[in-house]
Amino acid sequence: MAKVLIVDDEPAILELFKYVFEDAGHQVTLAKNGREAVEAVSAAPPDFIILDVAMPVMSGKEFAMEFKKLAARDGRLRDIRFVVMTGENFMDAGLNSVFASTPGFVCYFPKMIPPEKVLEKAEEVLEQH
Repeated sequence: MAKVLIVDDEPAILELFKYVFEDAGHQVTLAKNGREAVEAVSAAPPDFIILDVAMPVMSGKEFAMEFKKLAARDGRLRDIRFVVMTGENFMDAGLNSVFASTPGFVCYFPKMIPPEKVLEKAEEVLEQH
């Protein structure tokens, strides 16, 4: 069982991913924006993060920049792996350069990917670490 943090501003996506990951035996924490994600990571570091890009309060991109700072100060955070979900074209939006330099970044997925595909990737990555 892994601790998974799901970060998205859309309640339906949060609930869908929560259901799929809990059904697979993982412990799930939800955050509605990057600021809540920073608080969750600081309070109880997860093993894996699923991160949306476009969110109010603090975007996924802003979270990644803050996460870099946190990971530099707290070695426990360097082992966290994460995937990014976005409705934007990842390469065209210039997001690759931001996330590729962030510790723990694995890959990105288009926003409407079935959650089971993200679960497969998460479990593959967690098995390797």
